[in-house]
Amino acid sequence: MSRYGNQRHDHIKAELKLQGSSFSDIARQLGVTCASVTMVSQGRSMSRRIQNALASRLGMPTEVLFPEIGGAPKRKI
Repeated sequence: MSRYGNQRHDHIKAELKLQGSSFSDIARQLGVTCASVTMVSQGRSMSRRIQNALASRLGMPTEVLFPEIGGAPKRKI
Protein backbone atom coordinates (compact mmCIF):
# COMPACT_ATOMS: atom_id res chain seq x y z
CA MET A 1 0.00 0.00 0.00
CA SER A 2 1.30 3.44 -0.86
CA ARG A 3 1.96 6.11 1.70
CA TYR A 4 -0.92 8.09 0.19
CA GLY A 5 -3.18 5.06 0.66
CA ASN A 6 -2.19 4.85 4.32
CA GLN A 7 -2.85 8.54 4.85
CA ARG A 8 -6.20 8.39 3.09
CA HIS A 9 -7.24 5.28 5.01
CA ASP A 10 -6.33 6.89 8.33
CA HIS A 11 -8.16 10.08 7.33
CA ILE A 12 -11.33 8.24 6.32
CA LYS A 13 -11.27 6.12 9.48
CA ALA A 14 -10.82 9.18 11.71
CA GLU A 15 -13.56 11.17 9.95
CA LEU A 16 -16.00 8.27 10.18
CA LYS A 17 -15.23 7.90 13.88
CA LEU A 18 -15.92 11.61 14.44
CA GLN A 19 -19.32 11.06 12.80
CA GLY A 20 -20.03 8.04 14.97
CA SER A 21 -19.68 5.73 12.00
CA SER A 22 -17.21 3.06 10.87
CA PHE A 23 -16.11 0.88 7.99
CA SER A 24 -18.42 -1.79 9.42
CA ASP A 25 -21.40 0.56 9.14
CA ILE A 26 -20.59 1.29 5.50
CA ALA A 27 -20.13 -2.44 4.81
CA ARG A 28 -23.51 -3.30 6.38
CA GLN A 29 -25.22 -0.53 4.41
CA LEU A 30 -23.79 -1.86 1.15
CA GLY A 31 -24.03 -5.57 1.93
CA VAL A 32 -20.28 -6.12 1.57
CA THR A 33 -17.56 -7.20 3.97
CA CYS A 34 -15.72 -4.77 6.20
CA ALA A 35 -12.52 -6.06 4.58
CA SER A 36 -13.81 -4.87 1.18
CA VAL A 37 -14.41 -1.36 2.49
CA THR A 38 -10.99 -1.33 4.16
CA MET A 39 -9.24 -2.50 0.98
CA VAL A 40 -10.90 0.26 -1.05
CA SER A 41 -10.01 2.93 1.51
CA GLN A 42 -6.40 1.73 1.39
CA GLY A 43 -6.34 1.82 -2.41
CA ARG A 44 -5.67 -1.92 -2.59
CA SER A 45 -8.99 -2.62 -4.32
CA MET A 46 -11.32 -0.62 -6.55
CA SER A 47 -15.10 -0.33 -6.21
CA ARG A 48 -16.95 2.76 -7.38
CA ARG A 49 -19.89 1.77 -5.20
CA ILE A 50 -17.78 1.66 -2.03
CA GLN A 51 -15.81 4.77 -3.04
CA ASN A 52 -19.07 6.66 -3.60
CA ALA A 53 -20.47 5.53 -0.24
CA LEU A 54 -17.33 6.59 1.64
CA ALA A 55 -17.17 9.96 -0.09
CA SER A 56 -20.87 10.56 0.43
CA ARG A 57 -20.63 9.75 4.13
CA LEU A 58 -17.73 12.22 4.43
CA GLY A 59 -19.57 14.86 2.40
CA MET A 60 -17.01 15.19 -0.35
CA PRO A 61 -16.83 14.40 -4.06
CA THR A 62 -15.66 10.88 -4.84
CA GLU A 63 -13.04 12.25 -7.24
CA VAL A 64 -11.48 14.32 -4.46
CA LEU A 65 -11.30 11.46 -1.97
CA PHE A 66 -10.14 9.01 -4.67
CA PRO A 67 -8.27 11.13 -7.23
CA GLU A 68 -6.84 8.05 -8.93
CA ILE A 69 -10.24 7.44 -10.53
CA GLY A 70 -9.89 10.68 -12.47
CA GLY A 71 -12.00 13.78 -12.76
CA ALA A 72 -10.16 15.96 -10.25
CA PRO A 73 -6.60 16.99 -9.60
CA LYS A 74 -4.85 15.21 -6.76
CA ARG A 75 -4.80 17.01 -3.46
CA LYS A 76 -3.71 16.08 0.02
CA ILE A 77 -6.44 15.30 2.53
